[in-house]
Amino acid sequence: MIRYVLRRLLLLIPVIIIVSVIVFSLMELAPGTVIDSMITGDMSDADVAELMRQYNLDRPMVYRYGLYMLDFVRGDLGVSDYTGISVWNTYISRLPNTLILSFSSLIIGSIVAVPLGIFASRHAGKVGDNVTTTFSLIGMSMPNFWLGLLLIMVFSSWLGLLPVGGNRDGIRSIVLPAVCSSFTLIAMGTRQTRSAMLEVLKSDYLRTARAKGVPEKNVIRSHALGNAWIPIITTMGNAISISLAGSVVVESVFAWPGVGRFAAEAVMARDVTATTGIVIMTTLLFVLVQLIVDIFYALVDPRVKAKYISVTRRKRRASPPPVSITGNPQTPAAAASAVPLAGEAITAIADSPVEESNYIEESSYSKEAVATAPDVQAAADGQEKSFVTRTEVKSAEPVDADGYDAKRNKKRSQLVVIFSHLRKNKGAMAGFILVCLLLAVFILSLFISFDAVSEMNIRTRFASPSLQLPFGADSFGRNMLLRVIYGTRYTVAIGFGSVGLAAVFGVSLGCFAGYYGGKVEDVIMRFSDVLASIPGMLLGMVIMTVLGAGLQNLVVAVGISSIPNYIRITRASVLNVRNQEFIEAAHAIGISNTRIIFTQVLTNGLSPIIVTTTGSLGVSILTASSLSFLGFGVPVATPEWGAMIAAAREFSLVAPWVMLFPGLFIMITVLAFNLIGDGLRDALDPKLKR
Repeated sequence: MIRYVLRRLLLLIPVIIIVSVIVFSLMELAPGTVIDSMITGDMSDADVAELMRQYNLDRPMVYRYGLYMLDFVRGDLGVSDYTGISVWNTYISRLPNTLILSFSSLIIGSIVAVPLGIFASRHAGKVGDNVTTTFSLIGMSMPNFWLGLLLIMVFSSWLGLLPVGGNRDGIRSIVLPAVCSSFTLIAMGTRQTRSAMLEVLKSDYLRTARAKGVPEKNVIRSHALGNAWIPIITTMGNAISISLAGSVVVESVFAWPGVGRFAAEAVMARDVTATTGIVIMTTLLFVLVQLIVDIFYALVDPRVKAKYISVTRRKRRASPPPVSITGNPQTPAAAASAVPLAGEAITAIADSPVEESNYIEESSYSKEAVATAPDVQAAADGQEKSFVTRTEVKSAEPVDADGYDAKRNKKRSQLVVIFSHLRKNKGAMAGFILVCLLLAVFILSLFISFDAVSEMNIRTRFASPSLQLPFGADSFGRNMLLRVIYGTRYTVAIGFGSVGLAAVFGVSLGCFAGYYGGKVEDVIMRFSDVLASIPGMLLGMVIMTVLGAGLQNLVVAVGISSIPNYIRITRASVLNVRNQEFIEAAHAIGISNTRIIFTQVLTNGLSPIIVTTTGSLGVSILTASSLSFLGFGVPVATPEWGAMIAAAREFSLVAPWVMLFPGLFIMITVLAFNLIGDGLRDALDPKLKR
């Protein structure tokens, strides 16, 4: 265990170096510098040159990066280019607030999610399960910033129970931010707990425990939940990592003085020193949380703990090797007694905790021993013949007189089976209907001009919803219905564009990594690990700062952060397919590797990629909306849903409908893709098909 932890900590060194190079270079490439706001009209060229010399802007970027890393090695994150205050001191002063928010949301999420997931799994297919699943999907589809504004409007403005923001009211100040941040964790944790418990509840040892008279509460708490902790802890660990990195949204909504809000301010101010230091420290926290999660695996599951035991200790615990039967036995009885039966050989292998090499030797020894027994050999021959006969019958292709194409019919039948499962899934059909409606609204938006959604009318300012204005009007008297419909084109373009970009690069790199292996795999996977270690929200803010506000740039920023997920999923799929016999046959007839990868290997491992794509659509829409809400997305005048909510937040008390309808459209759109993703996952999962 200690060796494993030290190895993971040493791997942080190259990660820090690469992350710092990426962030520092991106911030240097961003238009403008930190001194732009300091230059006034009465300053001479000499004054400007002196200002540039003071911030080392007259030196090459490599020189400035070298100075920064030299200070970082000495434990100094530098001085903020914008405020002139130590970045380390500012970061340390704000880190406790972020940790309090993250761990408060983790506690609330765990307390609620685990019991809900257990309840749903014990009532699978019933009303309680359906209600819990629907609640989880809605929680995953609701943007955090919109939920936070709704909580402020209800509990602070209308009821007056809790403060609007800040951290000046003690524990009352943390309630709303923690609840808002934990909502996604509750949804994800409930779904994962339900899924893990459903797998465990079907196990034989639970039936044995019940047969022995163990109370049902102990069966669920000690036996079932104890063997389902791994996926639950994984979900909780990922959620706390996302919370540490993505708390910028919640902290901005509630004016919480944490690291996320500090990062947003630094990026907007083009503060290279502060931004680089914040991203590096957040990446360190991100990786350390993942390491803690791996250590927790060993604490809750002895099977995982056994992997960390050193080879020496395993050898010390291993039982003596089996007695060799080579040589000439003195008597025929001794030779007969030395030959184990098939059942005895298997039992010996299963019960002896020996090394992997001992397993291999004993397995081969057992096969030789079984081969010497005439009765066992005859039985094996009979089994082999019957197996061949069944295989031949199964592989026989029925062909009729009209030239029936069995292979083509087989492919059609697989599609028919998938669609039949989707038709039986009410949630998937509901998601499909919602997506069709979304596409219809998207087509309608193409016939609406930008002038129609930008036309101002002071007489209808803050008009409430009515027959003439179904969604009301905003602060400039603009028709909210037309603006929400027009915003559909941006949401569809961002969702499909970013997912398409991530899929093209991620699937291609994952295919090459899984197919070639070796050094190619090492380089690609290390690149994926580094890119995944940078929090997606922070990376998106930096990329948008470099590229500037715009729809195309937002697609690139959101798509890049999704590439590592596609690389890992595709690599795993390719590893399951690349050693199949039809791949060897393709090699034998001279097909090139590239053609084999994209026509043979990839086409037989598309199922998890398809499921990932449908899930990524919703995540991409939420990320893009969050960036637009923070001011890093499309231009302010553009009627994009996230930007519309950001513009309406100060009028939430006067005209709540201005904020309500764009948020509802975001939630319904993400919910539709999540429903389809769940349906495809169930239809493509062979265990669920049974």
